[in-house]
Amino acid sequence: MTTNLEFSKWGSVFTDEQMAAAMIDRLSHHGHLLMAVGRNYRMEHVLMRQDAVVEPAS
Repeated sequence: MTTNLEFSKWGSVFTDEQMAAAMIDRLSHHGHLLMAVGRNYRMEHVLMRQDAVVEPAS
C-alpha cells in the first residue's frame, strides 16, 4: 500500500477516525514503514522540459 497522506489525514479518506486508526495499527504492526525523503524524480524531470508549465500548488 502506498500513499502520500500522513496518518492524521486518513480519517478523512475512510470517513471514520476509529477505522483509520485500526487500519494504521494493523498495517504498521504487520508491515514496514518506508518514508521517502528528498527530491521527487518525476517532478525534476518534468521541470527539465523546456515546454513544461508547472502550476503552483493551491
